[in-house]
Parts: sequence; C-alpha cells; structure tokens
Amino acid sequence: MGETVNHFNRIKLCLVSSAVALAVAGCSATAPAGKYVDGTHDVSARGKKSDIVLTVVVEQGKIQQIKTKSHNETESLFLNAERLLPQIVANNGHEGIDAVSGATISSNGILRAINDLPRADGSQPEFQTVAAKQADEEEFKLKWSIQPQLGLIKGDYYYEEARFRQGHMGSMAVVVDSNNPSDVIFAEFNEDGRPNYYTRLYQNVPKRMSEYNFSMGKKKGTAWVQSSLTMERLMVEEDKLTFELNPDWDPKLANKLKEPNRLKYQDLDIVAGASNSIQQSMVPLTAKIHSRITGEGTTLKFYQQAEKLLDEKGKWTGLTAMLRFVVDTNTQQIVDVYYDEIFADEKAQITDASLKKFYRQSKYQSIGYEEPARIGFNVMFDALEAHIVEGGSMFDINDLPATGDTGSYAATGFTKLSTSWANYLKLADTLYQQMRADGVVAEHSKG
Repeated sequence: MGETVNHFNRIKLCLVSSAVALAVAGCSATAPAGKYVDGTHDVSARGKKSDIVLTVVVEQGKIQQIKTKSHNETESLFLNAERLLPQIVANNGHEGIDAVSGATISSNGILRAINDLPRADGSQPEFQTVAAKQADEEEFKLKWSIQPQLGLIKGDYYYEEARFRQGHMGSMAVVVDSNNPSDVIFAEFNEDGRPNYYTRLYQNVPKRMSEYNFSMGKKKGTAWVQSSLTMERLMVEEDKLTFELNPDWDPKLANKLKEPNRLKYQDLDIVAGASNSIQQSMVPLTAKIHSRITGEGTTLKFYQQAEKLLDEKGKWTGLTAMLRFVVDTNTQQIVDVYYDEIFADEKAQITDASLKKFYRQSKYQSIGYEEPARIGFNVMFDALEAHIVEGGSMFDINDLPATGDTGSYAATGFTKLSTSWANYLKLADTLYQQMRADGVVAEHSKG
C-alpha cells in the first residue's frame, strides 16, 4: 500500500512539474522576447534633404543589422551620419547616442527612424532631437542669469552711450517711474567690443548675451556680465545712479582685487571682472542720466514685454521672447525697437538639443547662433527697427526678411519663413494695445 501511495505521489509530482513547465513555456511564448519585434523592418524618417529609409534585422528582440535602403542626402555628409549604425546595433537602440558633428540633421533622421522600430511591448516613445557632442566641452561652473523680467515694464526712458578705453562702446539704459522719477525700475548696461579688438570674433560684438562671457570667464574666473548685473541690481534696489569718488583711489592697485582702493569710486568693491567697464563707462553714463532725470527730464517712454515661448503641450522651450519699443510722446512715433529671443540660463532647460550650447545667450547677440531662416537673426530685426522708425506699421512685415520662402539660391540666395515673426507679432499686439491705452503712440494699421 505504501509503495502504491509513493508511486501515486511520484506521478502527481511529475504532473505538477509538467504543468509548471507548460505554464512557464506558455508565458515565454506570449511575453516580449526582447526590446524589439523580431523580423526585418523598413523604417524611415526625414533627413536634411530627403526621407532616410533603413532596413533593420531584429532577432530575439535585439538589433542584429542595419542597412541604408535609400536616401537622397548629400552623400559626403550622409557617409558621416552612417557611422552611427554600428553604435545603434551595439547599443540595441538609439538612446544616449549623440549626432555626428557636421551631419546633425541626417544623424537625427537615422536616430528618429530607429525610434520608430516596432517594440515588443507596443510602446512608441517620443523622439527628442540630439546635438553633436563637443569634444572639448566642459562644465562651466560660473553662474549668472540673463533672463528678462516677464510681463510688462514701462516708464520714462533715458539712454546714453559713448566710446571709452581703446574704443569699446558702452551703452546704458535706465527707466524710471513716470510718477516718481527717483524710483529706478530698470537699468541695463551693455558694451560692444572695440572695432580693432585683438580677437576678430569679438570686434563690434555686444558682450551682455554673447559667447564673450564664457571666454572671459574661463580666462579670468569671472564673466563680464556678472559685474554689470550686480551694479544694475544695486541701482534698482537702492535707486542709486551716482557714486562718489574714492579719495584714496590708487590706480597702481587696479589689478589687486582684494584692495578696496583699487577702485575709482566708493561702494564699488563688489565689482570684479569688468571694473574698467564699470568705472570708465557705466558709472559716467549713469551720472549723465541722473543729471538729465533731475534736470530737463525726457519725452521718451519705454515699453517692454517678455514672455516664455511654449511648445504645443504648454511646456517651456527654454526660450523667452522679448520686445522693446521706445516712443517719443511729442510726436507719438516709435524711435527705437529691439526684439530678441533669449536662451535659458541652464542647458537642461532648453528642450531642443541643438540649441543647448547657446544657454545664457540670445539669438540677436550670439556670435554662433545659426538662424534656420537662412539669414542673420540680427539682420531680420534690424530691418524691422528701420521699417518702424521710418514710419512703417509694426504689423506690416510682409516686405521684411524671412517673412516667407523667397529668393533663388543660385542667383541671390533664399530665405525661409522664420517662426520668430509670429512670436514678435504677438508681443507687438500686446504692447500696441498698452501704448494706445496710454495715449502715447499713433495708430498702426494691421492691414
């Protein structure tokens, strides 16, 4: 009897084991075997000039082979981009792979196509464009913010500019409360490199929101703009535009940062890195402005609107649009216009990977920014300023650069429609309504 029971138990154990094995086998038959669906797949995405079609072989959920089936890209550039294919195979996907320098758009076409490869779990991740990795890129530890104040700023406007020390051009803008001229609500200093600057890259280039701050920061341990920002904050918080001379000033101590008497003016021992600019340009210019505020005053009004640019999902793109108008209340004419788009203070805040390198810069003032419309961003909006100052409507932009796809590449070159014009028009409408409500500007036709 015992032998029969033991035999029965052995049979039951075998049946249970077989059932478990079948269950496991059944699970493995229905569960994803790997990352991707097995088979040979054709996937495609847009490159710079054409669709890029890839043939991808997947076995046991892993990419085994990728071949280019067709493309009409520039051959030499695409050959560089194809260097990504072995990396994708080894990585079993495109995640974490940078674009190839010089073939960024074609690279992203390849990576985007791989992103569309059917996945075993049925998911479809959103593709994020990537930039080429800079071989000499290093973490920049200095911190400062160039972000404009969001919303509206308006008030009485004062501006002075003058060349100083070897020919640099310093410029100072101050806005005070129209009802209380002693209340400084806005102060901004900028400096253009002298025309004969020893590095051609920075000749006549504005320093405030350009690459200059990074170059100087690496050389001297502090960025030029940091001193300007410190002084501007002091002027606004303390409503202070004039500074007394330091009776113990010793110019021989100019380069000794710990010596208080190295500075020509009192209360400026907080300034480092741009002491010449502050002492020889910013302070003298604000003194002139202060004299005008307490004297003849001004007929000019300042209006600025700044708004973050959002994507279709309402997420900040890492760019902020800013528009300024200066209007003469005597003539009701706009006499100065400045439109710019400012990049975020940190790379991580910029969603387009190809634009991350422009953090703490602006499209107008950056030296290296490449406008997709195929014409300089500064050229576009210098033309806008000339158009409006000469009496044109702020809304009539049809004859301005990059307001459409125009031109012949072979004969004169061509431009594409710039998305920045739509951003400008939105801010222009906001400021126009405010200026009209204040009764300071003549009517501008909206066509």
